Amino acid sequence: MEETFMSGTDILHSAMVKATQPGPLEAPESLIAIIEDQSDPFEAISDWEVCNKLFEAIRSQFAFIGLLRVSGNAPSDTDFDKFIGLLRWLIRESTDWSAGADPRRVRLVALFIIGRFATMEVSFWGTVPNEFRPNDDLLAALERVISGLTMSFTTQGLAAPIWELEAVEQFEKADAESDWIGIAQGWRLIEDGFSPSIAIVQAAQCLDRFAPARLVKAVSALRQTAPVMSVVLSLTPNASLLLGSRSTNPHVQFATVYMSVSQRTSRAPLGEDSKEYLVQLLKNISEDAPRWAAWMRVFNFFPSRFPELQTPLGCVLANANDTALQAYVDAINLHWSGQQGRYSVAECLRAFRNSAEVERRKALWGFAYERWMSWRFGLNAAADSLSRIARCELDYALVGYAIECLNDAQRQGMIASLIRTLQTLENDWYPGITDCLSEWNVVLSKMQPLFLAMSIVGTEDDWIDKEATMRLPFDPDKVAYATLKFGKPQIS
Repeated sequence: MEETFMSGTDILHSAMVKATQPGPLEAPESLIAIIEDQSDPFEAISDWEVCNKLFEAIRSQFAFIGLLRVSGNAPSDTDFDKFIGLLRWLIRESTDWSAGADPRRVRLVALFIIGRFATMEVSFWGTVPNEFRPNDDLLAALERVISGLTMSFTTQGLAAPIWELEAVEQFEKADAESDWIGIAQGWRLIEDGFSPSIAIVQAAQCLDRFAPARLVKAVSALRQTAPVMSVVLSLTPNASLLLGSRSTNPHVQFATVYMSVSQRTSRAPLGEDSKEYLVQLLKNISEDAPRWAAWMRVFNFFPSRFPELQTPLGCVLANANDTALQAYVDAINLHWSGQQGRYSVAECLRAFRNSAEVERRKALWGFAYERWMSWRFGLNAAADSLSRIARCELDYALVGYAIECLNDAQRQGMIASLIRTLQTLENDWYPGITDCLSEWNVVLSKMQPLFLAMSIVGTEDDWIDKEATMRLPFDPDKVAYATLKFGKPQIS
C-alpha cells in the first residue's frame, strides 16, 4: 500500500469493509494456542496476568496492528492483507459459532481478545459492518455471560485496612437492601479502582450493537449494583441511558443514571437523545415517592457533583407533583460559603422555570422559601456564627418566590420590615457580641434575593448574580454608626 498518513480508525474501517468480501483467512494461531492451555479459558481472562500473555500472543503474530494506533502510518500490503484475513476469520467464527463446537469457549475468548486488541479505545462491535453480526447461538451465549454476572469484593495478598473492609461490608449490605444512599456512598469509595473485565466489555458492546433486547433482558436479571456498573461502564452514555430507560430493574436504572451524569466518570457530554432518555428515566422514578426521595439525596445533596443531570432534572420537575418538588428542595445541602452549588441549582431551576406552568413554579418557590427561612443560614443547627452576608444554593428559587409569589406591595413590605429589624436589632438581648453580629448579617442576607428580584422584575435578566453583589438599604460609607458597631458589610 502507498505510504500515507491515516488514522488507526480509518485503517480499521477500510480493513473491515474488505473483510466482508471473499478472500483468505488468517487464524490467530498463537492466541488460540495460549487460550487452549488454560484450564478454564473463560475464567482466565479475568486474570490480568493471563490477559497480558494473550495480548502478547496476538501481538507476536499481528504486531503491526498495535503500531497502527501509535504511528498512523498505513501498513504494508502484506500486513494489511493479514489484518483483513484476521477480520475474515472473526466473521466466520461469529457466524458459525456454537456451544457444541466450542465447549471450552476457546473461540469465544479469542473473539473477545481480538475485539479488544484491534481497537482498544473504541467499541469494536459498535463500528463493524453488519456482516460481522454474530449468529443467534453466539448472541445467546453473550446474553448468558451478562445475566450470570455476580461479584464479591475480596482482598489479595496483605490484609486490607479495617476501614476498607468495613466500607465493602457496608456497600454490600446497602446493595442487598436497595439502599440507594448507602450504595452511592459505598460506590464512591471503590469506583476509582473498579474496571470491567474484557469479557463483560466485549459481550455488552456486541449485544448493544446487534441484540439490544437481549442486553436489556440480561442486565435486568442482575440484582447487584457492581455487575450492572461493569456493564454500564462498557457502554457509551447514550447507550447506557437507553438501556436504563428500557429496563424496570432499579439497579440498572440507578447505575445508568449515576455513571452517565457523575462528574467523577469523565465520560463524553450527553447528547440530545441521551438527555431525552434521562428525562424519561427520572420521570418514572419521580412517581415512586420513597425512591425519588432517596435518589434526590444521592444526586441533589451536592448538585455540582452531577452537572449533566441539572437540565434534564429541571425538565422533570416541571411536571412533578408536590411530593417530588418538596423532596428535591429538602435534599439540597445548604451552605453560605462556596458558590458552585448555587449555579448548578440555578441551571436546573432555569430549565424548570422555562417548562413549568406558573402553579408548579409557585409551589417549588414556596417550598424553597420555607426551607430557607427554617434553615437560618445554619445558625439553628450549630454553634456557629454568620460573619458576612450569605448566599446559598436556593438563591434562584428565592428570587423566583419574590417575583412570582409576591406582588410589589408585599415585596416593599418585607423590605420595610427587615429595615425596622435592623434599626432595633441592638435593643434585643444576645448572649454575646458575636450573636448580635450574626443576627445583623442574617437580616442583611434575607434582603439580598428581595433586592435582586425588585431590580429585575418585568425584565429578561437572570435570576441569579454571576458575581458577588451586595444590595444594602444604606450606604456603609455614610452611615458611620452602623459601620463602627457592626463592621463594614461583606458578602460571601
